[in-house]
Amino acid sequence: MRTQLFLFGAIGAIMALWLGWGFYVIYSTERPPYQVIRNVSATIEVRQYEEQTWISTPMGTDDSSFPVLASYIFGRNKEKQQVAMTAPVITDHRMAFILPHGLTAAAAPVPDGQAIDVITVPARKLATLKFSWLTPADRVAAKTAELIKVLKAHGIATRGGPFLMRYNDPWTPPFLRRNEVAIEAL
Repeated sequence: MRTQLFLFGAIGAIMALWLGWGFYVIYSTERPPYQVIRNVSATIEVRQYEEQTWISTPMGTDDSSFPVLASYIFGRNKEKQQVAMTAPVITDHRMAFILPHGLTAAAAPVPDGQAIDVITVPARKLATLKFSWLTPADRVAAKTAELIKVLKAHGIATRGGPFLMRYNDPWTPPFLRRNEVAIEAL
């Protein structure tokens, strides 16, 4: 009986730490500001975003692209300057990190040999569909199809291709994760 109580207590403590970590990441990571222009449904919004500065690299796999960008923010750049991690991580044919608010392309550290582009993304409207849990390719494709179908049904024109935005690290409990598929809205 004592062993079972100890095990339940240990499992409870681990779960509490895991949840605590998830909430810490959610509330401590900078995210780009936006204004909701229109609520299309319970999970779909059209938002206005300000100009942003991104670092991006060609998208291979998460395991190959993420370390390239992470090396830059952890100080592998010409200035040896660490840059705060922000959310979301954006993926389509490239993987991108949004640099902290106020850090322009001209002021950003220069990559130190990595295949990284520092770009300015102009202010724009995005239509987004929010969902939680994991992001396997088939689920992202289904959410993207859902977003496009609803936008067409509401007469919302789009430009460019859809992309995935993931707001949490891999250690955040899946049910606390925030993911979105997005496309530029006109």
